[in-house]
Amino acid sequence: MSYRHTTRVLAVDNESYNIPEFEEISRNRLIGRPRAFGTINFCKLNIEPRITDRIEIENGNSNNHVEISGFKLDNRLTIINVYNNPSSSLELLKETLLEVKDYIDESENILILGDFNHELKLGSLLESFMLQSFHTRLFSPRESTTNARTVIDGVFGRFDDYNIEVFIYESYSSHHKPLVIRVHEL
Repeated sequence: MSYRHTTRVLAVDNESYNIPEFEEISRNRLIGRPRAFGTINFCKLNIEPRITDRIEIENGNSNNHVEISGFKLDNRLTIINVYNNPSSSLELLKETLLEVKDYIDESENILILGDFNHELKLGSLLESFMLQSFHTRLFSPRESTTNARTVIDGVFGRFDDYNIEVFIYESYSSHHKPLVIRVHEL
């Protein structure tokens, strides 16, 4: 259902990627910074649910910032896309993620995915925070998501109505490996 990729996409409306059979539904735009930072999400065109609400949160400054974009699909599934600058502290990331709670209900289906820039190895502080704060678990494999062999990109979720599969894809143009996410209604 979704394809996430670290990008060089800026906040200009005419700058886009064309991936056949997919549409862009969310991006962290990184205004004025044409470096290899940021995230973008694409959704398969033939899915039934449609976006009913959007979420945008930014926190920090140009060297220490977190950007979140998100959306709801037919008010049944909320998808939160996170970009955490490599210089940002875990505390700023956690503080910004807690702002998402204003947009979601404790019982709704949720996916929180992105470039967290904090290791997601077994027992990580970020994983513990996600479990305690959002009651989510890590769905992405604990395998390298970058060419530097770090595990800093991930997919967390909480589902009652969906089955999820997450795959790590190879990229020849990015330091990060895209995460491919398939969400199936039960």
